[in-house]
This record gives sequence, structure tokens and C-alpha cells, in this order.
Amino acid sequence: MHILSRRGGVMSLRLGEQSVSVVETPLMRELKKRVENGVSVLVTGPHGVGKSVLVYSTAYLALEGGAVVVDLASDTSTFAEYIRLAKKAKTALAVFDAVPPQFYAEPEVWSEHAALWRDSCSKITNRADYVRRSGYPVILVLPTDLTVRCRKELAQYEKIVVRPEAETAQEIFVKNSEVFCGEDYAKEVAKLAAKWGEGTYYMAYHVARSLQYCDEDPVSLVEEARATYVERLSTLAQAIYAPTCRKARAFVHTLSSKNLPPVLASQAVHHDLVEAKVRTLERLMALIDKVSGPHREYVKILALQASEDLKRVMRPRWYVKALLRKADPLYGDALRKAADEAVKKCGLRLGEVRLRTLVKAYVIAYEASDDLAKAIAAVATGGSPCVGKMRALCRRGALQEEVLDAILNPQRLSIELPPSAAEGLERYAGLRAEEAGERGWIEVLNFLYESSERGRVDLRPFRDYVDMALRLGGSITKKLALATVQNASVVPGELLAQALVTAIEIGESYEYLLDKYVEVVGDASLIYERCGAGCGEVVVTAAVASAAKAAGEAPCRAIRQLEIALAGAGYGDVVKKYSPHKACLQPI
Repeated sequence: MHILSRRGGVMSLRLGEQSVSVVETPLMRELKKRVENGVSVLVTGPHGVGKSVLVYSTAYLALEGGAVVVDLASDTSTFAEYIRLAKKAKTALAVFDAVPPQFYAEPEVWSEHAALWRDSCSKITNRADYVRRSGYPVILVLPTDLTVRCRKELAQYEKIVVRPEAETAQEIFVKNSEVFCGEDYAKEVAKLAAKWGEGTYYMAYHVARSLQYCDEDPVSLVEEARATYVERLSTLAQAIYAPTCRKARAFVHTLSSKNLPPVLASQAVHHDLVEAKVRTLERLMALIDKVSGPHREYVKILALQASEDLKRVMRPRWYVKALLRKADPLYGDALRKAADEAVKKCGLRLGEVRLRTLVKAYVIAYEASDDLAKAIAAVATGGSPCVGKMRALCRRGALQEEVLDAILNPQRLSIELPPSAAEGLERYAGLRAEEAGERGWIEVLNFLYESSERGRVDLRPFRDYVDMALRLGGSITKKLALATVQNASVVPGELLAQALVTAIEIGESYEYLLDKYVEVVGDASLIYERCGAGCGEVVVTAAVASAAKAAGEAPCRAIRQLEIALAGAGYGDVVKKYSPHKACLQPI
């Protein structure tokens, strides 16, 4: 507590060569009350919002009252001396701060406290437990992302979440500025500093110390403070997540996968190993059906070992959980800056992470092929794909579009990992359309059409069935496929194009399909590629309608659509000769 002092009732904090006038907040009184009642508290929240000042001020007041303040980060002999003094004192409390106030003056030095929590949080909480058993309260101060470490131990503490307030930021600015520019100026600075919801008090103080003249633009001063704040936090992020090049690699991979569910983001860190294990498992699974007797059992044991290895990789480490949490905007900038610097410093060359392989690894390791097929059928019929073991691949109760894309493309993953289902859409999810035959196409179309009568249907999961039915089915099958496409809520562009071609071939009405095509695709080239000038009227209508839709924002794309309209009308040679769209400066 040596960095705090009090003169004339005003408390100040020393940061390097500078002195910070401390502003009292209601939370100080709240924390003081809890500590006096012997309650141990976890103080958490965003960076730069006064957590440390709150706790240090409370501890300093206790110190003035005759208490001993135990530093939980001290070495063993010093900690023992603290305990000896505490037993002789009137009262005591213990404090650990992962990012103490001195960090903002010397970030490289004081980042070590955060690293200490990263590596030895159990040691600190064990010390805290000893202090608590001795009858003294404990205060732990952690930024939000570090609360994922030792979560079980932290659950024993009452929590105070610190949030910044513009009024407090304004008072910090006024008290620490050597230039008084009026209340309106101070309000503007506080308003600008508060807009991110983090770093508010640090930025208000930084602007106060930087201000020299009242004609200086507060926007520029706050922007300068923001850049300094991000730089400080970037140093902290490197110390926590990328102290070595090996850890830097895991950090960069995790950060690039932060939108994925934890079980996939964990694999992304070790994607090379995951790909190798998946290849091994595929060979072993293929071999099981080819051998018998003790050899078969041996292959099963090898496959089980490989699956367990994959499961270990999939268990999210603490840093994965920390980085996958929604970061405050400026701290997010700091994490990205730290990642960029780690890539340069360590010369990291990150290979491509194949999301489909990560999903495949999960399904194999957890034997989730049946739930995969159910999830695919649910997507098609408007249900939730987050069923059974597939819930682990969802975030906030939904399957992300990029994960769904990895499951469905280039073909359904369930074809490679077929389910045990003998009927229903789940069965057909494990078959290629050509294997199912026309009877299978009709069954799938019936499922989809009936579902479309009740609600939302997505044709992407079974687009091969619909495509086969449209191109190769009998007359009744084609009509059923057309009705299904017309009713469906989500239809890939190539299916809409094929549906239009099929409707023309069998003499069915296509006006609604054409309107839907223009709305969804807005490019007549897919139709022209399938039937050329043979679908002239449809090509011309779709192309002109698409051109009208694109003309305002993308005139070059509109020109290209008008070229397709001319080609559809039989003037393909003229279009090929002049190709006016090539003169466009905008990309098509």
C-alpha cells in the first residue's frame, strides 16, 4: 500500500513519477463494509475502470485503522512474516491484484502479477484459504478473462463487478488536470472516454495529464489515450497468452477461431495433429470390417486409443475459455495487436485449418454419427440441429453458419459417417442421392414438402436429392420437386435455376419461381448456362429484372445482366464480340 498516501483528507496514488488524485465512489463504501464484516470478495470487471484503485483504497483505509494487509503475491518467507504480524495486529485482510495500478506506468514489469495468476492461481487461492480460515477476509482483483482460472475456488467469494460511470470519469479528469477548461469540456472528455465501457477512468486520467491548452480537441486527446490504453493491454495480453513462441502459436490459433464453439476452437490449436488422427481413425474403421478374430479386437483398441487422444485435444484449456469469451472492444483490439506482434516476433506460419476435419474428428471421437444425421434432418425441416451430442458444436443454442457449411459441403458429412437409422430423413442423410434412387428421391421430397406446409424448410442439406429429381425424375417426381422448391424458405441458387429449366421442359408455370430466383440469386447466368437460348424468355426476364435490381449500387453488374439478356434473345455473338462489361472499372 506504499503507493497510496493521504493529505488533508484527499487520497492520492503514485504511478511512476506521477501522482493520481483518487475519486471516492459508492463501491468503496460497499467494499469497506463487506471487508469490515469479514466477507471475502472477488472484484472483477473490464480493464481500466478502477478495480485496483477501489481495492487499494479500501486496504489503505484498513491499514490506517491498524490492520495488516497481507500480499498474497509475496514470496514464502514474506508471506509467513505477514501472517505473524497479522496474528499480533488488531485485524488483517489479504489482497491479490492480477493487474495492479503500477501496471499502467510500467506494463512490462507489472504484467508479471497476471502471469503469476495464470501459472499459480491454485497457490494463491490456497494462501487465501489459509487466511480465511484464520478469520480474516480476502480480496481478489481479476479482469474478466482471468476469472476462468480456478473458477471452483473463486465461486466461494462474493462478487463485485465494477462498471465505469461517466460522472466518475469527469471527476477524475477535473481532479487530475492542471488546466481548468470548464464543466462542458470535462463532460465531453468523460462522455468520449466512457463510450467503450472499458478503460474509461484510465483514459480520463491520461487526457487530464496530457491537456495543456483549452483549445485542444478532446476527440484527439481521447483517441491518443485510447491508443495508449490499447498498447498497454497489448503488453499484458502478450505476457499472459504469448510469453513463448509455443504458447504464442496456441494464442494466435485460438484467437482466429474465437467464433467457434470451444470443442472446435481447441482442435484448431492442434489442427495438424487432429488431421493425422482423423486419417488414422478412418483407416482403422475401414480395417475393422476386413479383419476378424483377435486382429479385429486389436484394431478396435487402436481406434479407441486414437479417439481418446482426440478427446483430450478437444477439452478446452483455460486460455481457450478465456479467449472465446466476448471481449470488450478495446481489449479485443489489444488481443489482435498482441497476436500480430507474436506472429512477427516468432515468425509463425499458420497452416489452413479445415473446419470440416475438426467437425469430423468430433463426430468420430464421440460416436455422434446418428446425432449428426438427426441434426442435418432438423436443419432441412426447420428444427433445431442442436440435438444430442451435436449440442457441443452449437453456440447460444444455434449451429453457426460456418459450421453448418462445413457439415454440408462439398457433400453431407453424414455420407462419410453414415448413421445407423434404417428409415426417415436420417437414413437418407447417410446416402448419396444416386444410391437412393428415384424412390428415395420421392420419399425425401415428401418429407420436405410436408414440412414446408407446416413451416420453414431448408433445401441445402438434401440439394442432391432435389437436383436429381428435377433433372432425372419422372413427370410426377419433377412436379413434386418443383412444388418443394417453390414452398421452401432456403433454396440454393443452382436449384432455383434447375427448377426454372425443369418447369419450362414439362410446361409448368414458372412465374413465382422466376420472381424467387431474381430475389435470391439476382444473376441470370445460372439459367443461361443450363439451357442457353432455349430458355430465351426466362433468361431475358431474369436478366433484365436482375439488371434493374443491381443498377443503383452495381451498374457494371447490371451491364453484365443485360449482356446475358441479349445472349438469351439470340444475340450471343454480338455480346461476345463487344463484351461491354469488360470496360467496367468496378468488379462484377
